Amino acid sequence: MFETILKRVSRVAEFIAAMVLAAIFIIFLLQIFTRYAPKIAWLMPIPPIHDWMMALEPIGWTVNLISLLWVWLIFFGCAFFVRESDHVAFDVFFQALSRSWQRYFAMATALIMVVAMLYSFGPTWDAIFGSRLMELKKIQTLRVPVTGDKIPIKWLFASYILLMIVITLRYLWRGFMLARTATALDDGTGAPAAGDEDREDAS
Repeated sequence: MFETILKRVSRVAEFIAAMVLAAIFIIFLLQIFTRYAPKIAWLMPIPPIHDWMMALEPIGWTVNLISLLWVWLIFFGCAFFVRESDHVAFDVFFQALSRSWQRYFAMATALIMVVAMLYSFGPTWDAIFGSRLMELKKIQTLRVPVTGDKIPIKWLFASYILLMIVITLRYLWRGFMLARTATALDDGTGAPAAGDEDREDAS
């Protein structure tokens, strides 16, 4: 049941990431067009369109918006749908271990990740949302569409908070599943080895 929910969340996250990537591409094309349209306006034989292209000026907010979306895309993607098997890993020694020892090392890794995330969550939250400087410093060319206020720089780094929360939950679940697998093996019922979940997802 929980695995099904995770897979559906992953699919939704992939769709959101694809839309964000498409938005980045469109904004990038818009930036290029507004920058060079006046220089190529002489190629346009239709007077109204020629005059419109000549009147265009480079848009100042595109670079900052692309940077904001790109940072969020990276941390959002790593949080929700990038699997462990998608990362580059030097696992020569890990693969040389027996299945049981692989499972124990995977459980230890999950525990270390959870402890590290929980230990650093408080200071990270204070540095991003508790800092007066983060509130006062604004992204100069970006404004909230409804209020018109400039976007505080803290929202650029807020994506890392999301990553920390999701990574903590993912490794808590992974550690629980590995512990349950180890218990099943001790009982003699048998279960897949550590890392098999990632291979099943990849297939």
